[in-house]
Amino acid sequence: MLRGGLAGVSLGELLVFLAEGRRSGRLEVAFRDGLGLALALQGGRIAKVAGPLAPRLSDTLLALGTSPERVAAIGEALGRGEGLWALAGRFPELLEAQNRRALLALLPFLLYPKGRFAFHPGPEASPLGVEVRGLVLEGLRRLDELGEGPDPLAVWSIPERPGEVGERLRTLLPLDWRILGAVDGERTLAQGAALAVLPWDTFARGALRLEALGLLEARPLGLPKGRLRPGDPAPNFTLRALDGTLFSLGERRGRKTLLAFFRHAGCPFCNFRLHELIRAYPALRAAGVEPVGVFGSPLETLRTRAGRQNPPFPLLADPDDAVHERYGTGQSLFGLLDPRGLPAYLKGLRLGIPHGSVDGELFRMPAEFLLDEELRVVRAHYGVHGADRLPLPEVLAWARAKPG
Repeated sequence: MLRGGLAGVSLGELLVFLAEGRRSGRLEVAFRDGLGLALALQGGRIAKVAGPLAPRLSDTLLALGTSPERVAAIGEALGRGEGLWALAGRFPELLEAQNRRALLALLPFLLYPKGRFAFHPGPEASPLGVEVRGLVLEGLRRLDELGEGPDPLAVWSIPERPGEVGERLRTLLPLDWRILGAVDGERTLAQGAALAVLPWDTFARGALRLEALGLLEARPLGLPKGRLRPGDPAPNFTLRALDGTLFSLGERRGRKTLLAFFRHAGCPFCNFRLHELIRAYPALRAAGVEPVGVFGSPLETLRTRAGRQNPPFPLLADPDDAVHERYGTGQSLFGLLDPRGLPAYLKGLRLGIPHGSVDGELFRMPAEFLLDEELRVVRAHYGVHGADRLPLPEVLAWARAKPG
């Protein structure tokens, strides 16, 4: 028996090694939560692929254009115990379907480092099956063109409150709807790709596009209640920006983000913090981090109050505090009255921004989040008083730090 971890040898390398040795047997690949793949090898070729991460043969045949009648006939023949590869003479589409199934099942994991494998040698058999080297080379080419994609074992879903996305729905293509139909908040992205019978690179590109439109979001394993923690995916949202355009957090994938939550648009605490961020923006941007501000006010009020500072980064209106709630920002009368916030309050008043009536939650406390390029929370800071924010030197140090 041959066994080990995928961190030491990739699945693609392992398959080529077994193929060049013309090995026969069963290769089991295990990931988390019982997810995995089982491959039957015959003379170094893939004779069979099974497991919850592989598309069904019938779905693959239908996706390739085989008529339902022929799919049913193939199913009946298999049900009688006829061998899959023996049937290829009568049903030549089986050859393409098996090649397609193997590619779709293996593509997300050819370079995936989080898993273990075990190869159980079996008796020598005639080499009937999918040729491995060509499949691996094709898969690696696709992964290289995809670049940095989402984790295939991540769980994504449609946001519970996606915001004003109606106009974006009208731009969706049939492929987009196919991907949305395969993502349910419970199955992994790789399972969704298998269900949709789509290659991983096609599915991943589509999922990232839908995330940027605010229509998909990554979810943690077991949704957190209340406050977010480091490692949690940042909930996606779509809100109106100062210029009236729609902004979705998914647009920020691939870049570090300082996500700042503010009270209402006339809040002196908030306007002073906004003033600080505007002054620090050149240094923040040079360090590779972009601020995004969310105010609990209607867009009209945001424009006439905080918006008068003309920030060079997105300022968003969350009039019903729905996004504030999703991020677990709290409320506190004592926090509002805490004297530690008084200096920032007075500095905010001196900016000359009209306070006006309170059009957001009166006792809402601030919160700020550092998000990495994968839109995961690196640091969650929930303020205990009106001016309790992340120190900007710490934000800059994080932004400038090299991975690892």
